[in-house]
Amino acid sequence: MDISMRLLLVALLWLVNAPGYSATRVACPVPGVTVFSDQAEDGELACQAVGKTLEFMGSQGFLVNTVFTIDVVDRPLSLHGTEVKGTYDSRSFHIEVPNFSQAQLMAHRHPPFRMSMCHTMWQSFVAHEVAHAVAQANFQVPKPSLEAHEYIAYVVQLATLPEALREQLLEAFDNPAFRHERQISRIFLQLAPEIFAVKAYRHYVAQPDPQAFFQRLLNRRLSSPH
Repeated sequence: MDISMRLLLVALLWLVNAPGYSATRVACPVPGVTVFSDQAEDGELACQAVGKTLEFMGSQGFLVNTVFTIDVVDRPLSLHGTEVKGTYDSRSFHIEVPNFSQAQLMAHRHPPFRMSMCHTMWQSFVAHEVAHAVAQANFQVPKPSLEAHEYIAYVVQLATLPEALREQLLEAFDNPAFRHERQISRIFLQLAPEIFAVKAYRHYVAQPDPQAFFQRLLNRRLSSPH
């Protein structure tokens, strides 16, 4: 199936599942990516985040021709009863992120990585969800684990931050890198997702060949912690 047909199918799925309000389609220059936002600036920032994410993931050996949609919504988001900064529907390759104003309000309740919510931090949560979409299209193992998915998404989120902001974020956490992939566990992820993110990023940069470890996650299951 060519990219135009896949894009049409994704757009149709979005329309079938769309919420009861009209959003404006953003002129996003990234092929295969459709962005909806009622705030023009938020839509432009989301498109910038997509481009930066795909550029980084492409440099790490991912195929980045994934077709997906992003809906920037004017409401908080939750998953399994917990407030989140973004969601990804793997059935329809559809991403939702709260708009920047909503994200700021959410950050007052739950500061992201112990920091304030700026535009660049908001874009990192777009990057996180985009990474899920791209990773899903690249996985070669059936039913990839949640922890493998989140390892990739969090590493991409932190890696695409500007260096100064990333260093400021890392300074807020004294948690060392995962020593072995057996420590990359779902339990750890669910108990302390931001610490999981920091440990994952530090593990990634400590690899002699980080790109090869990404490929390891895409093509083989993580070693069991038991």
